[in-house]
Amino acid sequence: MLVTCLQDIAIQVGANRILRTVQGAFHHPFGVIGMDPDRERSWRRGAVAAALKTLQTPVEGPTVFDF
Repeated sequence: MLVTCLQDIAIQVGANRILRTVQGAFHHPFGVIGMDPDRERSWRRGAVAAALKTLQTPVEGPTVFDF
């Protein structure tokens, strides 16, 4: 599984589960610059929860999930 905002590259390298973050905006996948710390902490927890759900989902070949 790969958490990224660059889904095309993830597909090219053969990742089966791709968690795309923040509508594909280029940033650190587990952080959003400019958010206050409490809101960002909540956002990060949601990203981790989405990643765990992605790992539990059966896939065949590259599959993109959104967070």
